[in-house]
Amino acid sequence: MGLRPFQERTPLSPHEFRLRAPAKINLRLKVLWKRADGFHEIETVMQRIGLWDIILVEPTVTGLEIRCPGFPDLEGEQNLIWRAVRLLGEESGRRLSFRIYLRKRIPLGAGLGGGSSDAAAVLSGINDFLGGPVSVGRLTELAGDLGSDIPFFLTRQTSLARGRGEILEPLPDFPAWWYVLVYPGFPLATRWVYQEVKIPLTEKKHYINIKSLKTDPIGIETDFLENDLEKAVFLHYPRLSQIKEALLAQGSLGALMTGSGSTIFGIWKEKRAAVKAFHHLKSGGWGRVFIAPGLP
Repeated sequence: MGLRPFQERTPLSPHEFRLRAPAKINLRLKVLWKRADGFHEIETVMQRIGLWDIILVEPTVTGLEIRCPGFPDLEGEQNLIWRAVRLLGEESGRRLSFRIYLRKRIPLGAGLGGGSSDAAAVLSGINDFLGGPVSVGRLTELAGDLGSDIPFFLTRQTSLARGRGEILEPLPDFPAWWYVLVYPGFPLATRWVYQEVKIPLTEKKHYINIKSLKTDPIGIETDFLENDLEKAVFLHYPRLSQIKEALLAQGSLGALMTGSGSTIFGIWKEKRAAVKAFHHLKSGGWGRVFIAPGLP
């Protein structure tokens, strides 16, 4: 049976299942040094937010197929979903055959981790569907081979990430706020952003104290929000700095570029105030505007 339009797929048949893949934001991102392997040593606090891609998965006998209406470039082997399924098949010793329907809501090249989250959801979801042939620990290792952010999405909780992002320390009591996010309408390439940042060649100390994060939840009124990539990006794209100022002008407790951009987010403690800011910014011509709660 072929895939039906998304709105007609409820309820799902016993052989189909739906996955939700959340976006993430970086509440703090420190770039420590460039490693010998070409990656950058980082420290970052990442939190999932309630902005979702929807993935429908249907077993078939015709091989692997990805459909993503409006995004034909995501339907081929370069998609992390494709690579995740292939890697899971190799690890489990099975020939995996699925038709995967991806409904994208998380912008591409936005610093929100949409592609990584999609891959993590499919990796975990299909493994569960198969009865768990690959252990959680091994699944996390496979995720790290696929991409730096993918292990984080498997943890399903706010975490401090080190290394290139794959060494994780969960922060179960870290507060979650309401976020208004502005995607300016253009993506940024992660590789280019890191090339533009002046990064020391020698190792620097670790900046984020894991003990203090666990015992003293950060108040957003402090100077906790920081992104070492932001300054260089703003020099090339002053529009992003203007978006940040617009968020602050609407009463945000803080605002920051997430990841390597291009999305800027603001933080509110109360939903009502966040909704008001969302509507104001949405009518201001800044780009695509989203509102989402933080996920613990």
